[in-house]
Formats: sequence, structure tokens, C-alpha cells
Amino acid sequence: MHHRLGLSTPSIGGADEASPLRSASILVIRLSSLGDVLLTMPAVQAIKAAMPASTVTWLVEGTPAELLAHQPFVDRVIEFPRRKISGSLRSGRLGSALTTLAAFRSGLRRDAYDIVVDFHGIIKSALLAWTSRGERKIGFDRGLAKEGSWLLYDEKTAPPNGRMHKAERNMLLASRLGGSRLPEIDLTIPPAAASYIDAFLSGRKTASPIFAVNPFCSRGSEFKRWDLNRYGELIRRVGDATGATMMVLWGPGEEGEARRLAAMGGGHAVLACATTVSQLLALLARTGLYIGGDTGVMHLAAMARVPVVAIFGPTDHLVNGPYGSGHTMVRKELPCSPCRDKACESRECLRSISVNDVESAVLAAWAAAGGA
Repeated sequence: MHHRLGLSTPSIGGADEASPLRSASILVIRLSSLGDVLLTMPAVQAIKAAMPASTVTWLVEGTPAELLAHQPFVDRVIEFPRRKISGSLRSGRLGSALTTLAAFRSGLRRDAYDIVVDFHGIIKSALLAWTSRGERKIGFDRGLAKEGSWLLYDEKTAPPNGRMHKAERNMLLASRLGGSRLPEIDLTIPPAAASYIDAFLSGRKTASPIFAVNPFCSRGSEFKRWDLNRYGELIRRVGDATGATMMVLWGPGEEGEARRLAAMGGGHAVLACATTVSQLLALLARTGLYIGGDTGVMHLAAMARVPVVAIFGPTDHLVNGPYGSGHTMVRKELPCSPCRDKACESRECLRSISVNDVESAVLAAWAAAGGA
């Protein structure tokens, strides 16, 4: 079953909305993952648009920090040193971990904030909000917030619909600060990232158009992956039908499988270069179509305004689908889906999606985008 997705952009407001300050120092917390950080960006941009004189600081961890640092609606990025702390703990250096945490806490409390908005909604993010020198702490109420985090907020917002898309859900918090409409997003690509991709593409002969293919999921999310052999067959078929270069994307720890998939794809498949998040955004912006599962890279492709064909199995397409219009989701309507059951052995929701299903969706999406 193919679903075309176009998020509505209604005005958001009502009795739950508080009067915003004309300008303020705002701390935004969404620590991870890449996809969730990306789906928080529209709400943060809406806050910045409503309060243009405000200063927005984003507390994040890991690879999204580098991309956030280049976006005009973010004035400052603070990175939580999770990797350094985890490395110290794994090696038995508790003192080092505590020293790193203390230094981070000192830096976080260096500036006072008029408003702290916790989009993450877990006890870790709520404690970070509480640790900061924030006067007004806003977050989700029970049902969206987890681990009792809602107890630490001054103001709480509950969603009217449990299956609301994450980008629209985040706008509920933005509405408390005057954000009234879900905005279109144009992510800024750093010039160095664009030059890196230009050099990669100019160094090899790639036929146009380029279709990006990402068969992978983040660690711990393998239950969302469609079969690699089916991706191989899909690459051969779509390459034959369109003449496109089928570029296989990969990240840390995935290069071996990516090379194997490229070999399955025959003459149409090429391996992408290693990238940072910003470089991957620059690469995606040069493609005509994206094919893959429910991952952060899928959301990055959507933010790059690339038509997405997303293969959905156990996760909820209404909540996690690609942001914006013109995207297609391939899924099967099963009684057990969505479920997020990582221990499921049948994986019928993915196994029932055939190569024919995805191929027809890809060719239809390419035709809708103006392809030959």
C-alpha cells in the first residue's frame, strides 16, 4: 500500500497558549537522535520567527551538533559530552567521568535562560533543564514525556491526538512561545560540505539522475530494516528502468554491507563517500530521489526537499513519516502494525513488502517528480 504524505500546517493556539516575551534567552533541549532532532527544527524555527530578537541555544549530543551549528535559527550549540563520559565509565575511570560532567554542568550554568523548552521529555533531559539556570521550564505532559520527567516542568502540554506527527507535536510546545504555523524548512549547507561533495561527484562518472539508497538503521533499530537482498534486486530493476545511478549510503560500521549491496546492484550501483551529517545533507541535495526505511537519514533527505520513498514496517507512519509533502510510504495494513516489538520473529510487516511494491512506488514517485 502506498501512502502520499503531506503534513498539514494549521495555526496552533488556544487556551493552553501562554503569552510569549518579545525577546528572551531560550534554551532548547533535544539531545538525540538525528531524526528527532530534525523533526524538532520546524518548531524551533517557529519560535525564532515569533521571537526574532531572542537568542536560541540548543543542547544536543553527538553528530547532529555540527549541522545545528550552521542553521540561522540557532544562535549557539552546547554539546552534552555523552561519548566522553561513556568512554570514561567503560574504562573504569569514574573520576574522569565525574570531572567531565562537572565541567559541563559549570558551562551550562554559566548563562541564565528566561525559558527552557524540553522537546526530548526523558528524565535525563528534564534534569538538564532543571540544572540550567532557567526561569520558565516547558515540556510535554504525561503520555508524551517519559520516566516522570513531566514532574520537573513549570508548564506542561498534552497532545490532543496520540498519533500526531512528531513535527506537529513539537509545535504544541512552540505555540506557548507564539509559534503559530508549522514552517517549511530550508537547511543551510556549509560551503565546505558542499565543496567536499562536489569533489566526490566530479571525481567519478555518475549518470544522472542519482537516486540515494539507504538500507540501514541505527544501532538497536535493526527490526525496522527491509531485507538487503531485496534492496539489491530493487537497485537492479530501478536502475534498468530509469538509467539512474543508484548511490548506496552508509555510516559508521556499515561500509562492508554497503559494498556488498553495491555489488548486488550491478552496473547501476555506486558507493557513497564517507560523510558527516552536513556532508550527507549536501550529497542528498544533489539526488533526485531517496529510498530507505524509517531512519534519521530519511528525515534528512526530506529536509533536503528530496522526494522520499520510505519503507515502513513496525513503526507508526503517521507519527514518524517524512516531513513535508511529496513523499511516499510503502507499508502493509496489518492488525499488528504499528507495534515497535523488537523481539518479533515473523516481521510480517516487512516481509510482506515485495520488491514489486517498492519498485512501483519508486517509479510513480519519480514520474510525479517530473522524471522521465
